[in-house]
Amino acid sequence: MITRRELLSEDTGSPYYELRKYPEPTICSECRLVYHKGRWTDGSSLLKGAHRELCPACRRIQDRNPGGVVYLNGSYWNLHQQELLQIVKKQEALAREHRPLQRIMWIKPNGAAGLEIATTNLHLARRIGEALHHAHKGRLDIKYSDGDRFVRIYWSREEKQKP
Repeated sequence: MITRRELLSEDTGSPYYELRKYPEPTICSECRLVYHKGRWTDGSSLLKGAHRELCPACRRIQDRNPGGVVYLNGSYWNLHQQELLQIVKKQEALAREHRPLQRIMWIKPNGAAGLEIATTNLHLARRIGEALHHAHKGRLDIKYSDGDRFVRIYWSREEKQKP
């Protein structure tokens, strides 16, 4: 039987997947997360004499290399932008409670009737897509690539025409 540690010790090929431990304490020089007991967690205070290094999420943001991208399209998007964006932001906040490395990198227009949301992690992208689909139905397509280390989520819905 393969243990979790053995599974995690495999080289995934991702430059952001780290098997090493940081010196404790380490503070992210960008977002102020603290590496403590093998995890990146929210640090409320700056620790004197702490090692400084970018956390994996900040490195992804600096490199502009997302782990997932969500595309929102359709006439429904144009009519319900604020409501849909609230769902997106809520999903990020919920994910960050337990996994502070899961973040939205950017939100930008994608064509005349769409939006592009890049995330630091494929799990957050999928979470956003599934939350939109659950709340507003529509069409949800999930496309993995690069050995399942990157995902593109396509959510779309057309507003029904009234007779």
